[in-house]
Amino acid sequence: MPHRSPTSYCTDPEWKGRADCAHCAIRGMMLFSPLPPMSFTHLLHPIDNMRYAPGSLLYAEGEPGRHVFSIRRGLVKLLCQGADGSQRIVRLLGKGAVVGLELLDQGVDYHHSAITVQEVDLCAIPVSTLRGLEEHHPGLCDRVRQQLQYQVERADYWIKQLNTGTARARIIHLLLLMTEIAADRNGDIELLSREDIAAVAGITKETASRIVADFKRQELLHKVAVNTFRLDTGKLRELADRKQSPG
Repeated sequence: MPHRSPTSYCTDPEWKGRADCAHCAIRGMMLFSPLPPMSFTHLLHPIDNMRYAPGSLLYAEGEPGRHVFSIRRGLVKLLCQGADGSQRIVRLLGKGAVVGLELLDQGVDYHHSAITVQEVDLCAIPVSTLRGLEEHHPGLCDRVRQQLQYQVERADYWIKQLNTGTARARIIHLLLLMTEIAADRNGDIELLSREDIAAVAGITKETASRIVADFKRQELLHKVAVNTFRLDTGKLRELADRKQSPG
């Protein structure tokens, strides 16, 4: 069972978990940013805002779903199960991304399993609410298409950058990706577990541990708090470019 609290910092406790979308501090990044304020009074009332602890299952691959999830803070990993029963992380999604948009196709189940990597603050949006919004606000369709296109591009990025090249190059690209989707206001990131790094990059946990330790010795990763690191992104990009250049 997922661990979650019924409220989050954007929610009036008396609402019992209902999201106050009109006053969302990061509304500009979220799925409904183009909507006029009057829409939030009734159409969005069914949306719930909640927090999930790290390691919580949002939904399982192949499961019929009724909600998509708009991420306010934290990371969610999407896993796909192979024919041999093994699981592979195929995508990481952070603040502003939407998880489960495949449900907008009629009769489609969830394509992946979604599990929180860090504490995640998100809004659970019923598919029925989305369909009602599309009917009353056709412009929302463009926003949804943008989200779908973004996620397709992210998937292409994974295939190209994180599943080819040396183990060191894969981890460099993963760290740079983390700065894009999961950095805090200071630009620092919460480092993934060695198991998750290995699953993302398609390498062993031992190799992941060795490379991360080496990056720390080279001061490419500076520890600023428990499991929180500041990256030397300039040097990491230089290394990434060097490894991609011919010869």
